[in-house]
Amino acid sequence: MSNDWAKLQDIIPTYVEKVRAELSDRWRVWSVNLAQAELHEVIGSLLARQVTLATQLASAPSIWNAHMAPIVLRSMTDVHITLAWILGDPWDRAKKFILYGLGQEKLVLEHRKAQAKEDGRDPGQDPIVTAGEVWLSSQRFAFLTGVNVGSWSGLQVRDMAQEAGCLDLYRYAYLPFSAATHSMWHHTSRLNLEYCENPLHRYHRVPIDPDLDVDPDYLYRAARYVEKAFRLFDATFALQPEAPSALGWLANSLDRLRSTDQEADDELAPE
Repeated sequence: MSNDWAKLQDIIPTYVEKVRAELSDRWRVWSVNLAQAELHEVIGSLLARQVTLATQLASAPSIWNAHMAPIVLRSMTDVHITLAWILGDPWDRAKKFILYGLGQEKLVLEHRKAQAKEDGRDPGQDPIVTAGEVWLSSQRFAFLTGVNVGSWSGLQVRDMAQEAGCLDLYRYAYLPFSAATHSMWHHTSRLNLEYCENPLHRYHRVPIDPDLDVDPDYLYRAARYVEKAFRLFDATFALQPEAPSALGWLANSLDRLRSTDQEADDELAPE
């Protein structure tokens, strides 16, 4: 597919609008049990996070390449595994998710307080510490919040994926995208090195920062992960939202663009 920005300009904002409408529709049809508000907040936040990652990627075509897109997609696979595992025992696991996050916030604040004291400053006058403690206490008194330095779930990500029935996602998406996220050798050696042009240098490789072509397939993958999360959510709570699939619309739109580009290439081809 040719890099025709003019054609994509119509697709991107419409996809963003449609996938946000899907999120709103699901929240509308899901009955909120205020006795378990935390459960709804955790699951709602993860669905919204998945939509945010997809819409931010969609709105930045310059990162639809192997340098940057895998970092976003790796986060999306992480969100899906977390969501899927929580949905296996929603109430208990949602509480674990919250408490771990609060503990991490407390740990950050304690580090900042320690640094302030080391610098001879009063931690109580640090606006970031004050704001963080107000936020923390609005949910749970700070002195009641423990700090867990391990995995929030008590499991490795692979084990979570296996329990949640999404081991394939872990194997074929989470792990490959981790190479870009953590700048591992099997990513950097492929994309940030090239062979030296001097044959006397024993074919050693030198660093490069190459510009890569934009690939709309990354946008499609992000849309698929949102759809995957929506379908899991719908099945878990037996919901039937009315908003049409943003993924279906996007796939049809991209197919039409590819067809148009192919026709244009055929017309320009020599007979």
